[in-house]
Amino acid sequence: MTDIKITLETLYDVLRNEKKREDLQKLDPAFFIDVVHYLREKEALLKSKQESQEVFAIGERDKLEYELRSLRRILKEIYEKREKKIIDIALNRSKTGSNIIDTSAMLYEEKEFYQAALDVLNQFREGIINRLFQGQLPEVPQLKSTLQEKKEQLKKELDTSFQQVSGVTRIRFIRPLPSFVWKDLKEYGPYDTGEEAEFASEVAELIVRKGRAERV
Repeated sequence: MTDIKITLETLYDVLRNEKKREDLQKLDPAFFIDVVHYLREKEALLKSKQESQEVFAIGERDKLEYELRSLRRILKEIYEKREKKIIDIALNRSKTGSNIIDTSAMLYEEKEFYQAALDVLNQFREGIINRLFQGQLPEVPQLKSTLQEKKEQLKKELDTSFQQVSGVTRIRFIRPLPSFVWKDLKEYGPYDTGEEAEFASEVAELIVRKGRAERV
């Protein structure tokens, strides 16, 4: 699924696809950004209706409150469906040791979750069953320190990779954009309409493609 415009209906479609298909479904890389933007728009609109003294605003407020409840319920279901699929993928990888594992449908944050789950499964498999095979008592791995080391190493690699991206692009926002975290693990934004900023070309191209900004 690419270039998705987030609405309650499209989120229903995402959930329906995850339910009826065994494989993890592909989402736009900016899915989380779009969801946050949509959610904040609805919350801002609800706040304006709550402050309004007009009689007809009560009905609109009730409708918005229902939509927000539905939105959060659907997002929770989408997350849990995808969560189970990602855990199953990690479990299969840990059991088989196969390198033929397709992670292309995972969002960036989901790939982080997948790798962390795989690390835990592998460490306990090595510390328990593999040691038993060798006639040794199980040894529980020190997960906290090991995962922290991996996280710090990953951050260094991402920082280096991000810094090596050639060229920057200056863009002007034509729609507000909420704050987001990119691959360098840094937070950007939020940005208002008319504001200009420079990004690595990869980031700028994504924002422009999503219709949030234009090149300057």
